[in-house]
Amino acid sequence: MSVPTPSRLENLRTLRNANLDMAFSMSFITLTTGAFLVGFVQLLGGSDLWIGVLSAIPSLVGLLQIPGAIWGRSFPSYKKFVTPGGAMWRLLYLPVVALPLLPWPNEVRLIILAVLVAVASSFVTFVNPIYSDWLAEMVPNNSRGWYFSRRNAIGATVGAVAGIVGAWFLDAVRATNPQLGFAGVFGLGLVFAGVSMCFYLKMTDLPRENPVKQNLKQGIRAIGTPFGDREFRKVLFFIAIAVASQTYPGNLYAAFARETLSLDFRVIQGTAVFMAVGNVAAAPLWGFFADKFGNKPLLALGCLLLATNPIPWMLCRPNDTPFNATLLLTSHVLMGVVWAMVSLTQFNLVLATAKPEDRANYIGAGMTVTAVVGGVAPLLGAATMASLRSGMPAEFAYKWIFGITIVLRLLSAVVLVPVRESGASGFRMTLSQLRNVTPGRMRAMRTVTRSEDVEARAEAMQDVGRQSNRLAADEIIKALHDPTPKVRRQAASTLAQLRDPRAVDELVHQIEMHPDLIEEEMIEALGQLGDRRASPVLAGLLMSPRPMLRRAAARSLGRIGAREPLLLQAAMDPNDPDLRRAALQAIRISGDPDGHPAILQALQDAHPSVRIAAAEAVIEFDLKAGAPVLRESLRRLNDEACAELAYALGCVGDLSDIEQICEVARRSESMITRRRCLLGIARLFDAEPLAYRLLLTEGIARDTRLIEMLRRVSNSHEILEAYSIGDEINAIRYLKKAYPALEAFPEQDIPELFLVACAMIAR
Repeated sequence: MSVPTPSRLENLRTLRNANLDMAFSMSFITLTTGAFLVGFVQLLGGSDLWIGVLSAIPSLVGLLQIPGAIWGRSFPSYKKFVTPGGAMWRLLYLPVVALPLLPWPNEVRLIILAVLVAVASSFVTFVNPIYSDWLAEMVPNNSRGWYFSRRNAIGATVGAVAGIVGAWFLDAVRATNPQLGFAGVFGLGLVFAGVSMCFYLKMTDLPRENPVKQNLKQGIRAIGTPFGDREFRKVLFFIAIAVASQTYPGNLYAAFARETLSLDFRVIQGTAVFMAVGNVAAAPLWGFFADKFGNKPLLALGCLLLATNPIPWMLCRPNDTPFNATLLLTSHVLMGVVWAMVSLTQFNLVLATAKPEDRANYIGAGMTVTAVVGGVAPLLGAATMASLRSGMPAEFAYKWIFGITIVLRLLSAVVLVPVRESGASGFRMTLSQLRNVTPGRMRAMRTVTRSEDVEARAEAMQDVGRQSNRLAADEIIKALHDPTPKVRRQAASTLAQLRDPRAVDELVHQIEMHPDLIEEEMIEALGQLGDRRASPVLAGLLMSPRPMLRRAAARSLGRIGAREPLLLQAAMDPNDPDLRRAALQAIRISGDPDGHPAILQALQDAHPSVRIAAAEAVIEFDLKAGAPVLRESLRRLNDEACAELAYALGCVGDLSDIEQICEVARRSESMITRRRCLLGIARLFDAEPLAYRLLLTEGIARDTRLIEMLRRVSNSHEILEAYSIGDEINAIRYLKKAYPALEAFPEQDIPELFLVACAMIAR
């Protein structure tokens, strides 16, 4: 009977049940491993090697993941393959609950414990790759960081709480009946195992689209496929070094806490609680960042930070419980933050680099390397500890182990460098973005994605743009499809500020696919981004029936510097002066020589704004052919545009144009337009920069500057005296006497014309 394909809603329910299954499984694991297992081994008189062996067994059986992945792929159902292994893993801990109470020799109980742990681990290890493949099949690639970060956080939290409950119970009865205490802790763990199984059974099965049935020879060949993949071998090599660095100390932290520091179980499990706090706080962020930047850059950062985790343990002091407890509890918050990053990205790196059609085998290969190395490394750590213990006090032997761990973790970051992950960002870019993460920026991002208030969303987008918060680019791009026009407009403006490389394609898509929803801000954003790929769509908008869009398109084409034939037509459109002005500005910025006829024609347009734009273009192109047209326009027209035309005439005309420019200056009612004419005169005499500086100075500063300019002039006193009483015509005459080269300079009653003359002699 074939397995029906579940709906998306059923998949979502399954993933929620999977999280609850994992949460109670973590409680079960917490209460039957780690500090509790170390305490039980020490109660039975087990040595460092026994601690190392029991820490290593669950990992050493990891080789079973390869045949498990191969056999599991032949099943058309994920659940039917996984269920027996998961059930046996839990059931085999029933004897472990009774083991502390049995009146057998300690050595016998240690052997039985090791056998039970080994067999139970074998069952769950065998089905693990298919269980992981099942989850990976239900979670989209771009949501894996989001889902697995929350999954890990849930597991860490529930496991930590269960650990505290177990530690409280064990410390309460340990002094009077430690055997009963461990039996109670293991029994509570088994209860949690049963609860997790209940949630697991609620998970909806998923059919495997293409079950792969293989004989022994094909199976062996399949085992080698991931190891034969050159790029994936780099991932496996990294996994080996990383896992070795993470598991080398094994359970020696707990052993150090009990033997050397004499910490009770509540403090030891308290570190797990504080670690869970950091994990829960950071998990959503790491999930978000992993989906945005990829796993590799975050994992590299995580490996470097993970190297700092043993340092607080190395700073602990024997017989100083308050200091040790404070140091370890507080530092484990940061450790939780780091472990949340590493555990998420390390697993997702395998998923991201595995070939989808053979994912179960790739996961199996990654988990196998993890398991084998994770089994051997703590054995080596335990053996090293036993060797060091013979030559130095136990405290220093433990700290040597922690120091070696730091070196191995730094090495893992180096080994990660050659690994390639498609679509992942560079480490430096990721680090620079993470460095800019602040609570305010994260609040703005949450408001953009979650707020139901249109005004709040728009304001949050403005904040994102002002902060150049590129982390929010995905959310801003999605907002281009918002049903509210205000949000779409703000999204376009913000994208222009963020300068995200995807923004051009997204905005062009929006304009092409939703022409009736085009906003000016979208068009202006394309201009600000300055990418010429947008030129065709902007040129098309020059023919839009909406005037505001035509003008915005012309402005944006100008910012881009595009040379479009339609832009030349727009520059000669007599029906839309605003479009014509924008088109002339665009031609000026683009430097298109084909626009010269349109510029010359526009110099005589009836609209001042068009003539001003044309005059600016004449200046930009140094269009000498514009001089006669400028003279004719100045003779015929008299409005606020004449000052700009007069300045343009000073740029492309000759000394014979001084009189006409002075006439415009004399007619000017505004100081701004008069000064523009004066700069045109200064331009004719090649003295514009100095004249511009003098015009901008005022009061004593200007007088001081004039005195400096004229200090070598023989009649400077006479000149300055005339200027000081407002007699600028005589001041110019006196200056011309001293400088015959000023013969062509006009003697006109125009305020500040004297300053231009002074600029000439200073030049």
